Amino acid sequence: MRNGKPTSVGEILKDLARKSALGKHLEHAQIWEHWPEIAGQRLSGHGWPKTVRQGALHIEVDSVVWMHAYAYHKWDIIKRANRIAKQELVSDIFIELAPDEEPISPQDGV
Repeated sequence: MRNGKPTSVGEILKDLARKSALGKHLEHAQIWEHWPEIAGQRLSGHGWPKTVRQGALHIEVDSVVWMHAYAYHKWDIIKRANRIAKQELVSDIFIELAPDEEPISPQDGV
């Protein structure tokens, strides 16, 4: 109750979302949900969000070429992510090369 008036469930949930770790994870989930729109159709096929830590979005990409493309579009991606979230969730981006699916054995090179 606030000021003697009952508090709606919606208000309680909004307050919980603002103040709890669960709420922060739900806010970050918007990045995954809207990834093609945030990164753009072309980029989103070659990179994907991995995690968000302390305002830094970590993106994994499938090749060095796409790593450079993501670096070039870094500020556009940050702007779009924050616009969709309607707040500043992302202040920086770290781009990482995804690990190879299959390790290369010494015999493959022979």
